[in-house]
Amino acid sequence: MASANIAALGSTRKMLGFSRQTVQFENATVADLLRQLPTKDGRTLYDNLVCNGQLRGDFAVVVNGLSLKADQLNKRLQGGEEVVTMAILRHLHGG
Repeated sequence: MASANIAALGSTRKMLGFSRQTVQFENATVADLLRQLPTKDGRTLYDNLVCNGQLRGDFAVVVNGLSLKADQLNKRLQGGEEVVTMAILRHLHGG
């Protein structure tokens, strides 16, 4: 069985109730891993971060230092990955 190190920052840390955890998986994609992480509201991290099969624009998932695009949740994990989840703060420009 393989494992990945999960780091949850900001609002994803509040959703999950932890900032770091090692998660065991077998033959999984990033989406599968997110479905395996229960949140405090009784759903999963996948349910909170994904809409219509794509990562919501206000969240980021970084695997081994590379930020995934919205449609890359089917990236297969090999084991030993560092997966970071976080909300993205977008600044509004005004005058």
